[in-house]
Amino acid sequence: MGSAPESDIGRRALWSIAAGVVLTVRVIAVIITPILVVAWLVAAVRSSLLNGWMWWAIGAALALLISNYLYSYLRVRYPSRSRRWEE
Repeated sequence: MGSAPESDIGRRALWSIAAGVVLTVRVIAVIITPILVVAWLVAAVRSSLLNGWMWWAIGAALALLISNYLYSYLRVRYPSRSRRWEE
C-alpha cells in the first residue's frame, strides 16, 4: 500500500488527526478572537480595561497564536504528499 512502511502509516495517521484538531481550534479562534476583542473594548469603554472580557480575549488570542504555530510545525514536519499544487 504505497511507499510508506507500516510503522510510518500509523504515525502519519496520528499526525493527521493532530493537524485536524489544531486546524479546528485555529478556525474557531480566528472567528471568536475579533468578536471577543470588540466585546472587551466595548466593556472597557463602559467600565475599565480590566474587565471579565479581557481574559476571554487574551485566551482566544493565545489559542490563535499557539494553533498557528502548531499547524505551521505540522505542515513543515509532515507536508502534503499530493501533487495537486505542483501541476
